[in-house]
Amino acid sequence: MENEALLNKYFEQQLSEEEKVLFESLLQNDSEFAKEVAYQKNVKKAITLNERKALKQTLQSFENNKKENKNNSQFWYIAGVFLLFFGGLAWFQFMKDSPEQLYQEYYQSYPNVVAPTVRGDNERNLKSDAFYEYDSGNYQKSLELFSKIYADEEVDYALFYQAMSLMELNRYDEAIATFDQFKTSDNNAFSPFVKWYKALSYLKINEKEKAIQLLKELSEKENPQQQMAKKLVAELE
Repeated sequence: MENEALLNKYFEQQLSEEEKVLFESLLQNDSEFAKEVAYQKNVKKAITLNERKALKQTLQSFENNKKENKNNSQFWYIAGVFLLFFGGLAWFQFMKDSPEQLYQEYYQSYPNVVAPTVRGDNERNLKSDAFYEYDSGNYQKSLELFSKIYADEEVDYALFYQAMSLMELNRYDEAIATFDQFKTSDNNAFSPFVKWYKALSYLKINEKEKAIQLLKELSEKENPQQQMAKKLVAELE
């Protein structure tokens, strides 16, 4: 197998057991291959960080410009619009057919829109630490911290980002179980995103029908993920 093809499968998380052995061997014994892996990781990390930064700055700017009597619904719609935009920048350039390929196309990490991360802030607390770890990509640590916050306070954001941390750790069954604890309702700003990411989790574990059911629910009512849900349903059916 060409090294480029092996690299692509590695970043798509599609290596077979035999290919994993070959990949690790090349990583240990081929310095040029190791440099290329490191380079590609840095590129992907930079893209992710830049996307998160751009989205977070736009959302925060929008929030700061809102007046006293405006409600928060517009804020979450803007978040959804930018998720659609960044989701459309997926690096696949060919038609996707399998659930795995569709997942890779549509999944975009949900940014921290709750607590801006400022390391070195004198007012550090459990919440700021949890979001710092999440923003830094330390998902095992953010999972532990968000789990503790939810156990202590039962706040929606902690449960949501707990589930998102699990998705980032490729623990999709646990993410689904966590999303199941969420009390979704029309007036809960997290509700459409809970359904969206739960549907993607089902897609990742190849439970296509369950994913479609949730996506159709999202397609029926106006919400930030409505159009993206309609598009994904059309590709799945």
